[in-house]
Amino acid sequence: MNPDDRARRIRTLTDLAIRLANESKWTEALAANQELIQITNQNSNILNRLGKAYSELGRISEAKQAYSDSLHCEPDNAIAKRNLERLALLKDEGELDSVGGDKINPQLFIEEIGKTGRTNLITLASAETVARLAAGEQVNIEVDGHSLLIKNGRNELIGQVEPILANRLINFITGGNQYAAAITDINDMQVRIIIRETFQHPSQLGKVSFPANGSNLPRADIRDTLVREFEDVYNEDDDYDDDFGSSTTDDFEEEAESDEDDDSDEDESDEEETESIESLAEADDNSNSGEDE
Repeated sequence: MNPDDRARRIRTLTDLAIRLANESKWTEALAANQELIQITNQNSNILNRLGKAYSELGRISEAKQAYSDSLHCEPDNAIAKRNLERLALLKDEGELDSVGGDKINPQLFIEEIGKTGRTNLITLASAETVARLAAGEQVNIEVDGHSLLIKNGRNELIGQVEPILANRLINFITGGNQYAAAITDINDMQVRIIIRETFQHPSQLGKVSFPANGSNLPRADIRDTLVREFEDVYNEDDDYDDDFGSSTTDDFEEEAESDEDDDSDEDESDEEETESIESLAEADDNSNSGEDE
């Protein structure tokens, strides 16, 4: 194979491997990455994709080897390090069908003002349960009294939505609204999800699930986050949460404080208006008294 043909083949296989991963076709994605390894020198990006495919197929020992080889090529590779730490909590194949659950359609989670919000889960499950999760995995929402539980496709409890947002959404769910959720980030025993309103009950018409945070900046497309796990192009510093433009639980707290400030301003305005009216009344009395004299 001459150099030009080889370069074209590498580009074709790379695009194919990423597309197949986006479509959760892990057996085919594995084959594409294996062929890439055969016609190129070992490359950390290819090895990371190979590790991802192995892990999704439940072939844990081979996934660990691929990520280890990636670290051998690039000792500071954050993706390989993070995945090796995650896989270290899992037993080898034979006990797991796959690491991640069902993947969502990224189109479902395009940011939309008022209809999408993000939050970090609290009261997380065991480290082993969290280790089985993957970015882009769809999760289930379940109301349990005053708590909003998040479970994976195996009906295992992952964690809970923070109380402020949970209370708000429970009211909407009780009123007939429906929501979908997916994992956007897993890091150091922190699980972050995005929630989207998928159906608004007529009784909730005009009510906003996720109040805007006041920003006029364009909303980011969540698809970038959901496919980064597949493409192995994570930012090294893991700061890409700031790219999103939807509401967080902090926004709800700020909104409540803003409402209190507005009420205070209105009270002060009413007092000033009362004082002004009383002053005018006194002026009229004095004027009338002067005319009588």
